[in-house]
Amino acid sequence: MTTRTKDLFPMPLRVALISIRPCFVEKILSGEKKLEFRRSWAAEPVDVLVIYSSAPTQRIVATVNIVGVTEGSPTALWELAKEKGGGVSRQLIYDYFAGKKTGYAIEIADVLEFEHPVDPKKVFKDFLPPQSFRYLDGKDYRKILQQSWKASA
Repeated sequence: MTTRTKDLFPMPLRVALISIRPCFVEKILSGEKKLEFRRSWAAEPVDVLVIYSSAPTQRIVATVNIVGVTEGSPTALWELAKEKGGGVSRQLIYDYFAGKKTGYAIEIADVLEFEHPVDPKKVFKDFLPPQSFRYLDGKDYRKILQQSWKASA
């Protein structure tokens, strides 16, 4: 008999907070955008993204699961966007990745929009929106989820 410890004690989820412009957040929430594009990405695997909608919204609005991450040329990422629902134009991808040989497409699923968007200042002391992303520990992630369930004051 073989016991696989990995199955009995799964690794904890790796969670990251990511800043996204409100126009793209809306496309993610509507299901139109299933890929999030980044010029650089995490060295460690990330399982869940917590979405911070940048100004003027300035709230944590949802979580999504990461299905996979693809690194590729802007041309390859555009092809992926057409196939999977990138929610952006070809020109936007080429402009965004200008000067970069490769970039990243993060495939997302299982969008959970918060009924009560969270003010990040209620979770983090001296909050500054992450430029790209920020890893979250379990305590911060739980705090965000708890805040999202509370009625806004």
